[in-house]
Amino acid sequence: MFKAWVTDRPEWGFDGDEQPAAAFGLPSFACGSGEDLAKAKAHEWSIELANVPLAWQNHFAGAQPGEGVVIGHPDTGYRRHPEIAANLLTGLGRDLVDNDDDPQDELKKTFPWQNGGHGTGTASVIVSPRGAADANPQNAVSGTAPHAKLVPFRVSDSVVVVDTLNLARAIELATDRGVDVISISMGGVGSDRLHDAVVYATSRGVIVLAAAGNCVRFVVFPAAYDEVVAVAACDAERGIWKGSSRGRAVDITAPGDRVWHATANANDALNNVSQGSGTSYAVATVAGIAALWLAKHGRNTIISACGGKERIASTFSQLVRDTATPVPGWPSGQFGGGLVNADALLSAQLPNGRTVPTLAPTATQHVPLGRGGLTTFGQLFESTVRSAQPLLAAAPGPANGLDDGLADLLRTTADKVPADLGQVGQELAFYLATDPELYRRFEDAVSPEQDEDAVDDVRKQLLEKGVSDALQIKLSR
Repeated sequence: MFKAWVTDRPEWGFDGDEQPAAAFGLPSFACGSGEDLAKAKAHEWSIELANVPLAWQNHFAGAQPGEGVVIGHPDTGYRRHPEIAANLLTGLGRDLVDNDDDPQDELKKTFPWQNGGHGTGTASVIVSPRGAADANPQNAVSGTAPHAKLVPFRVSDSVVVVDTLNLARAIELATDRGVDVISISMGGVGSDRLHDAVVYATSRGVIVLAAAGNCVRFVVFPAAYDEVVAVAACDAERGIWKGSSRGRAVDITAPGDRVWHATANANDALNNVSQGSGTSYAVATVAGIAALWLAKHGRNTIISACGGKERIASTFSQLVRDTATPVPGWPSGQFGGGLVNADALLSAQLPNGRTVPTLAPTATQHVPLGRGGLTTFGQLFESTVRSAQPLLAAAPGPANGLDDGLADLLRTTADKVPADLGQVGQELAFYLATDPELYRRFEDAVSPEQDEDAVDDVRKQLLEKGVSDALQIKLSR
């Protein structure tokens, strides 16, 4: 089981020079909300930035945006907040934590890593009806697909994914129960089980989208998988949200800083709204746009146009990138096609039935990102490797600095690293990805400056953790 910090809880992050709580071991990764921009005060700023109201106007004359589309939503569960209650299909949902048919969020906040109410908030960004649901103009969230339906799945009390089995089961169950889109506002380090679930869904015509990650230096899983639409986050001024993960695995960027969403916690009347920051909200925005795309064209038309249901997800991924708005100043190759543009996406022509989207991966092309090999470490340390070798953004594999750092850590030579990682790579990736201080020290070892003491520090800390005998032998030889 793997986990990684992907929180969008404000108390876990920090602004400016304020340090995060030492109890969580979080280093000074940029996180928390960005600048309190005037444009973000408007309740519909995020959907306007993504050209969603324009898409409604131009493509749904006499029709309801998102109608007929069902969205699977693995998260912390749901509460019957006025902003989402009318669009919930709770009877199709499932609680994978308690193994029953009531996926209601228990709103647990006993421990700092619990995110009670998160599922209600992200759901509202997708399916909340336009305007104030309770006639109170101060309480207003407008979802991107206000007439789509949403099936909630409770997979965890936290967006920090500890048990990837629950998420994998939710993806499969949502697929079996007929959803068209799956929106995942959580993530962690990959596993074969999780990837198998994603492949199961996309092969049956489901568009799977996931948050790129928060407060870490790499795109988390399942977002990093080729079959998944990975979504990074920006702010109301089209600036990059400082906490957003970035990299070659990102497909598209959407509003994610100070986004209005429904609020659910044990201390309120379940009718409030507030603002939150994180790629959780960015992916919810794009998931709703995917529902608009399906609602406009119709599932059967899209299947015919792209040559089979197994190509729906890759066709959407290609089109959402191609129709995105490029933003000057955004680093090339790190934020996908650019800022999502709902109107341009819905205006784009579908394929002719013979053209295979260029982003469609095949079984032989898929890179085993989560299996602990060199590709895994290239994914985890992409930002560091990029700074050492700028041309890496277009290259398929890790740079020599990373190879040499791993060889030094495992007390071997670069040519023998792949074989060693075949034995202990997943375990080593787990420790580096889930311990921020350890991650930072290994970054120091493979960065252009190459701190000479960093590898020894990492090796010492790993041995103190009580690693497996196999990894201990390689670290000590």
